[in-house]
Amino acid sequence: MASLFETVLSYFDAEGWTYRHLPGRQGIEAGVEGEHGRYVVVALVDGEEIFRILTFLDGRVPEARRREVTEFVTRANYGLLLGNFEFDVNDGELRYKSSIDLEDSTLSQAQFRNLLFGSLAALDRYLPHLQRVMQGTADPAAAVADAEHGE
Repeated sequence: MASLFETVLSYFDAEGWTYRHLPGRQGIEAGVEGEHGRYVVVALVDGEEIFRILTFLDGRVPEARRREVTEFVTRANYGLLLGNFEFDVNDGELRYKSSIDLEDSTLSQAQFRNLLFGSLAALDRYLPHLQRVMQGTADPAAAVADAEHGE
């Protein structure tokens, strides 16, 4: 039986992705273009039971806008069903995380695709509204409401 990491690699290969292995980790990194931006996707296997997809925003949140972005992320996370935003207020790194605990089960290709493309879709959906907050042209509450109502 293939390890979880081998299964993840086979699914990325089946989707035709180009990626690089992360040294010393059971993980890979790949660049991807969304509708609203370019992202870095990191897929990690922790042990043999946890699979995570981290989708990183290209660049950092400016220090002067981190308070507003913290509010944006908190408001966005409240309404999310699968996955969540993570924001490092110290360095401005912003990412979206989806994960699954696979104890006593195996990762299906459908679960893999849902995690991968769900993470990308969530970050891409919120990005234009987040950018307005980062530029100081939108209130965090209004920007999240716009993202969630498709405006």
